[in-house]
Amino acid sequence: MMIWDYWRLITIVSVAGFVGLLFDQMLLVMFIATFAYAMWLQRIWNRLYFWLKEPKKYKPPSVDGVIDDICREIDRVGKQNKSRKKRLRGYLKQFQAATAALPDAVVVMGDFGKVEWANKAAQILLGIRWPQDSHVRVNNLIRDPEFHKLLHAPISKDSVAVVASPIRSEQQLEVKIVNYMGQGRLLIARDMTQTIKLQRMRRDFVANVSHELRTPLTVLHGYLEMFTAESSAQQWGTALPVMQQQTQRMDAMIKDLLTLSQLEMGEKPLEHRPIDVGDLLRSIAKDAQQLKQYQQHTIKLELESDKLLLADSDELRSAVSNLVFNAVKYTPADSTVTIRWAVSDTNGCIEVSDNGQGIAEHHLDRLTERFYRVDSGRSQEAGGTGLGLAIVKHILQRHGAELRITSEVGEGSQFRCCFPLKHVLDN
Repeated sequence: MMIWDYWRLITIVSVAGFVGLLFDQMLLVMFIATFAYAMWLQRIWNRLYFWLKEPKKYKPPSVDGVIDDICREIDRVGKQNKSRKKRLRGYLKQFQAATAALPDAVVVMGDFGKVEWANKAAQILLGIRWPQDSHVRVNNLIRDPEFHKLLHAPISKDSVAVVASPIRSEQQLEVKIVNYMGQGRLLIARDMTQTIKLQRMRRDFVANVSHELRTPLTVLHGYLEMFTAESSAQQWGTALPVMQQQTQRMDAMIKDLLTLSQLEMGEKPLEHRPIDVGDLLRSIAKDAQQLKQYQQHTIKLELESDKLLLADSDELRSAVSNLVFNAVKYTPADSTVTIRWAVSDTNGCIEVSDNGQGIAEHHLDRLTERFYRVDSGRSQEAGGTGLGLAIVKHILQRHGAELRITSEVGEGSQFRCCFPLKHVLDN
């Protein structure tokens, strides 16, 4: 307590004054005593200073009075701060663990856009490494002009930009900057490549549907405007087959669109049951051979296995029929279409191959896109809707299977529906 310091000083001065009276040197003795007390206090304060500066190296001074009170109070506050720091470190670890698990990149920016912290996704999407890039300006790491505009623009709810990833230029990122904790700023980046791709596909789909339906409607509309009550039977006889063809084309397209929509939405549940693949392929081959305008083709069956396939019968027939009918429609007369069923150590595959014109390599990755055609004129002439392979792809995806396409110009094409072994059963 502070009272100890008062009594200590009073005691020292009193004793010094009494001794000074005995020797008739009271002032000198009191001065010496006071000076010695001051030096002792200075030594105590020095010890306190060094303890505060390096608490691990020095011990606090142990003396009654105000200094002891100060030491105890400092120790109490130090323990509180240590406990608070421990809690804050725990919260920080939780925050870092949570943000590290996010698929979005999160970067904490300080003054002048310097990196103060970044999660793992920031390295994957933005190439920002922590702690290697600590205190490096973000605009030195991301050099996209749109990002620079965003970084220096006033922050609002609309502070968003779509930029190319500095790691992979084909990857599109949605970058957002938000305020946090007063002056701090967070940079959040999300991979939007797939979303942008889907949006583009949706726009293309709408445009393609409009185009595909407009053509037959234009034909029908033209004929209907041309006809009058006085039109001859010859005129009607010429127009009716064309009108019927166009209406059949629209009907087929609408049916395929509905089928594709049901597959994408999963409206129809799968009914898995063991299917005799040999019987199924023989039935499909017979149907293909009966296409009147394509009876010149040779249909070959190669059944290398008698094992069954666990699948939805209707959807499997639809998928394989699409492949077989396409092979027949888009190959020249006298071509050979081979339908093969084989089981390996890794999967069971239904293969439809032909020895036709083949398909150029740059088309292969896009064949399953809706309305994508290698030869638009030849496809429309054959009566195709441009949706067959998209339907096949979705059917196989629902079964956990994969469509593999290989082709070589002048040699022919192979379409393989490969199912995992868990779908292959012994007969």
